[in-house]
Amino acid sequence: MITTLIIFGILTVFIIGFVQVYNRHSRVVKKISFAGEYRNKFVEFANKYFQTYDRYNRSGDFDGELYVWLTMNVSKIQSNLGTFGVMDYIAPFQTYRVSNYQIVINTIPKFRDGSVKDFDTNSVDDCLLRYIGYLEEYSKDTQKNLRNPIVWFREGFREILSIPIFILNWFGIISNRTVNSIKDSLIYKVISGLIALVTLVSGLVTIVVGYDQSVKFIFGLIGKQ
Repeated sequence: MITTLIIFGILTVFIIGFVQVYNRHSRVVKKISFAGEYRNKFVEFANKYFQTYDRYNRSGDFDGELYVWLTMNVSKIQSNLGTFGVMDYIAPFQTYRVSNYQIVINTIPKFRDGSVKDFDTNSVDDCLLRYIGYLEEYSKDTQKNLRNPIVWFREGFREILSIPIFILNWFGIISNRTVNSIKDSLIYKVISGLIALVTLVSGLVTIVVGYDQSVKFIFGLIGKQ
């Protein structure tokens, strides 16, 4: 009976971990798809605009449909970009500097008032390319993790170990930011990883040699100490 429960517990951790790893990879793939779509539509919109751009009237072919789509999704892409989407901005022919300038969200409206420059559009394209490149490299790791049962167990155990943290968050004792900080901390990852390893090895040993033999072995070690 004990062995059956141990097997069931280990399989449960594996399944939870696989779901976590799969969802993580799925989110990365979706972010790559969205960033690629946003870049394609932005390039199409900017090319149309500048191909007929009149520098005296400061206007070009303005695709209203693409502009609406880009504007409706600009907050989402800017949030996804994170540090890839900000820079210290110095306007052309100006001396002042704007720190933490959000590139995409500040560039899109410039097409409407005619103040957009090549530097603006190039900056948007560059930050999107850097972000997509980063995601594609990261997706290689998440893809490998889908084929690694050890990672499944580690992530599943870490998720179960996080239940008390989520309970504290649910009651409002700690914030979402604190939860993320704890889960992303190196100390938490190392400790949870070690506990997961010990738990997995102990469970497998118990399954192989039997519960009674495992208990006798542990008591024997304690007695020797």
